[in-house]
Amino acid sequence: MEPTEYVARLRAQASDPGIEEALRRDRTVRRRTFALAAGAGVLLLAGFGFWLSDVTGERPPYEPYAPRALREELWPPEWPYSVDMPFRGSPAGGWADGADGIYVPAAMPSGGLTAENVTAVLEDVRTLLAETNVSERTLVGAEPATALALLDPSGIDDAVREDMVTRFDPEEVYPHETGVRTRGMMTYEVSSAGELVVHADYTFVYPLVRAGQGHEVLPGVPEVARIAVRRRMTLTSRDGKLVLGDYASEVGNHDCSAPKDGYLHPLFAEGRWKAAQAAKGNLVDPYDEKRVLPAGPGHCVTPART
Repeated sequence: MEPTEYVARLRAQASDPGIEEALRRDRTVRRRTFALAAGAGVLLLAGFGFWLSDVTGERPPYEPYAPRALREELWPPEWPYSVDMPFRGSPAGGWADGADGIYVPAAMPSGGLTAENVTAVLEDVRTLLAETNVSERTLVGAEPATALALLDPSGIDDAVREDMVTRFDPEEVYPHETGVRTRGMMTYEVSSAGELVVHADYTFVYPLVRAGQGHEVLPGVPEVARIAVRRRMTLTSRDGKLVLGDYASEVGNHDCSAPKDGYLHPLFAEGRWKAAQAAKGNLVDPYDEKRVLPAGPGHCVTPART
């Protein structure tokens, strides 16, 4: 067909009085098809929503409605932690293991003290922190007598001395085999009196499993609770002992209503959720290292996360 003939045909079709009606009918059909498809989509979403509502029912957020449907690393933070992923969603998962996280700064001769003098004191502080916070024997209830003997008993009351030790009731919970996660810093200076003064600020995070028949997230997969403990202290080396000066401690996800029996009592998913509801938004981030702790021992807080 010649180009001139093709153009003439298009012009004839455009001037045909029935072409507009045909186009109108075509638009109507397409609109109805789109409306039906959209309606089907809405019904599908509504059906899914009804199914989800029916599956979850009135379950609180901390009860998984279909944990097998998701990989555990994708579970919401309200769902329980498990022995398979005890540090799921926690920054502490990337921290150092136990005493490895208690770093001793490089010792330099200062103020008449040799590097060896400084190192000896720093190692004593490290031993004190390790034996009172990450020792396996201590965590299950033993008394870290050797470590506490490094302290000058004068000027330290029994409440502070007791608070410096992290212990769990072995009849209630036991530490998960993954171990404690530790992070913090240690610095030192020489005072005007020529004494070495050490500043330590460390956070310890503990994954814990119920000792008895506890709640299982999945069949054969027990639940894990996490407790975060932060300790800040100043210690002065004097006459071969460590003299405790400023001291502050804070524990998150411990049952604040529990009796003061020398143990920490972790809150599992249900208790953790209820504590957060009762706190009415007054939650603390235990991983905020810039946050200044109020002075004194035993501050029990509701954490935003552990």
